[in-house]
Amino acid sequence: MSSSSTPIKSCLDILRRTDPRDTKKHLDGLATLLSNDTDVADELYQRVDVPLKVGEDDKADGRKFLLCEHNRVGDSHRSPWSNEYFPPLLDDANNNGGFRPSERLRSLELHFGEVFDVYRTLYYGKSSYRTLYYGKSSSVCSVYLWDKDTSDNTTMAEGGGGGGEGTTSDPVGFAGCFLIQNRVDDGNYWNSVHVVDAGRVDGRGMCTYELTSTILISITPPSSSSSSSGADTSSPSQSTTNVSGSITRQNSRECKVDDDDDGNIHIVNIGKFIEDVESGMRSELDSLYVQKTRTVLETIRKERRSGERSTRGQEHTKVLNDAVLAMAMNRKANLK
Repeated sequence: MSSSSTPIKSCLDILRRTDPRDTKKHLDGLATLLSNDTDVADELYQRVDVPLKVGEDDKADGRKFLLCEHNRVGDSHRSPWSNEYFPPLLDDANNNGGFRPSERLRSLELHFGEVFDVYRTLYYGKSSYRTLYYGKSSSVCSVYLWDKDTSDNTTMAEGGGGGGEGTTSDPVGFAGCFLIQNRVDDGNYWNSVHVVDAGRVDGRGMCTYELTSTILISITPPSSSSSSSGADTSSPSQSTTNVSGSITRQNSRECKVDDDDDGNIHIVNIGKFIEDVESGMRSELDSLYVQKTRTVLETIRKERRSGERSTRGQEHTKVLNDAVLAMAMNRKANLK
C-alpha cells in the first residue's frame, strides 16, 4: 500500500479538481496511465465512486440491477437476482467463473434485496417535485454480499466487539454493498452507495457494523423562462445551472444479535443503520450544500444587478453632460 500511495493520492487530487459529471471519463484516463501496474489501477477504481449504471438480468425476466466495482469481474457484472454474470464469464484459472457468495450468504442476499427494494419504493418510488419539472423518474436498487477472509473475521472478533472474544461457533462476519439509483435523465440523478462491514458476534452477543456511505448527486434545474412557457426542459441547452458532487460519511454502530440462523437480525440492524445515515446525509445536503449554493447564487445576481444599475447611471450622466456641452457650444457659436 505504501508503494502505491503516491500515484493514488495524485490521481485523487486530480479527480477532486475536475467536473464531477465527468468523473468516469477522467477515471478511465488515469487508469490507462496506470496500466503498467494493474493493482494500483484496481485500487483506484475501488476508491472512486462514479455514477451507477443499470444492467438487465435476462435470466430473471429482465429485472434490472446496478453495476459497480463490488459485482464486477473484468467487463462482466453479477446480477443479485439470478447470481449469474452478464455478459457470461468463461471459466478459467483466474476467476473460476466469477466470485459468488456462499450458500448461507446467498440466501441472506436475496432476502436483503427484497427488503431493500421496499425501502427504495418508500423513499424513491413516489412522485416528487422532480416529476413536475422533468417527468416521471425511475429508481433501481441492488444488494451484494460477499464472504470475508478468515483473517478479517478473526480481527473483528478480537477487536470489533469492544469486549469478549469470538469463538468458532459465532456467526462469521461478512461484507455487503447496498446501492440505490434514482435517475430522471443524464443530468439529474441521485446515487446512494452504502458499504457495510459486519464483524463476528462476540461473547456478549454483540456485532459491530462499520458503514461507509457515499451520495452522488447531479441537479440541472430548468431555466425559469422554460418552466413558465412550458418548453421542453429535458434539453441541456434549456438549463443554465448545475449542482453536482458527492459526500462520504463513515459511521460505526454496535447492535445486539440474537441466535438467528437465517441472519434476519442483520437485516433489521443494517436496514435501520442505513436509513438513519442516509436520512441525515439527505438533510445535510438540503440544509447545507443546496441552500448555501442558492445563497451564493442569489448574492452574485444581486451584485450583478447592482453593477448594471451603476453602469446605466454613469452612461446616463455622460449623455446629459454631452448634451449640455453641445448646447453651450451652439450658444457660443450663435453669439459670434
